[in-house]
Amino acid sequence: MKRLRNILPLLVILGGMLILFYPTISNFLIMRNASRAVNNYDASVEALSQEQYQKVLDAAHAYNEKLAQNDAGETDALASAVNSASTDEEYNSLLNIDGDGMMGYITVPKLKETLPIYHGTSEKVLQSGIGHLEQTSLPVGGASTHAALSGHRGLPTAKLFTDLNLMKKGDKFYITILKDTYAYQVDKITTVLPTNTKQLAIEPGKDLVTLITCTPYAVNTHRLLVRGHRIPYAPQQQDDAKSTFHVDIPLQYLLPSLALIALLIAWHLWQRHERRRRQSGSAKVASGDSDSADIEPDGDLPPQPDSTNNQSHSSRRKGPGRHVRPA
Repeated sequence: MKRLRNILPLLVILGGMLILFYPTISNFLIMRNASRAVNNYDASVEALSQEQYQKVLDAAHAYNEKLAQNDAGETDALASAVNSASTDEEYNSLLNIDGDGMMGYITVPKLKETLPIYHGTSEKVLQSGIGHLEQTSLPVGGASTHAALSGHRGLPTAKLFTDLNLMKKGDKFYITILKDTYAYQVDKITTVLPTNTKQLAIEPGKDLVTLITCTPYAVNTHRLLVRGHRIPYAPQQQDDAKSTFHVDIPLQYLLPSLALIALLIAWHLWQRHERRRRQSGSAKVASGDSDSADIEPDGDLPPQPDSTNNQSHSSRRKGPGRHVRPA
């Protein structure tokens, strides 16, 4: 019980540190899983034959052409930008080479993120990656297409599109589908109500992608739309920017935490020193008591001579005294 009391403050401090770093640790794990998903996807794509690759890509383009003919974009896609699981079997089969719902991935240099893109915008999808809004074009490029990609903002467990508001006109992002990478440059940033779907409409002849998240932060009454148009792809730009496993620890968290760890170590060492000092002091006291007990008189010592007897013997040893003669 005494040992538990000694380590209880240490356990409390460690628990507080775990709570403090929980968002960073959780984001680290999600980004690691995202990196693995991207690597596995690239490996699966490399395993496709040219015939398989072309068949999958042609099916995606055919789907987009059908959407363009139906004037897609004037739908409820934006209103259902979150918590919407797809039930369309044809849609779910497109670009789904591994059967796990992943159709590709997006790299956003400004956000220092590379995230997998999945079919639909169900809560399961949005907890770990970016969701493609059904009823919008698949992100395979081409004239008269407008793909919409949605991501959570403000999750305590992952960053995802939390910093999408930092995007500015002129920033670039990259979408990799199968063996192809498409580059887009931001040209329009708007905030709309969830019921306003006009911003997702296909514009004839244009190749567009819009990134979507909720806003304002933690209020989520509106949607932030960051639109980009297709530009020529320069491979070195994405290679330099791509970050498959990047986790930032804010400086305002790192420095106080390091100071707290240093204080914790110093406190622990001081406690151990004090404990040893007290134990050493107790041992010395016990040793001193033992030595005092050894020199106390006991019954075996010879009796001390009596001072009365000594005086009697002394008087007997004296000679006759002097007498005063009479005058």
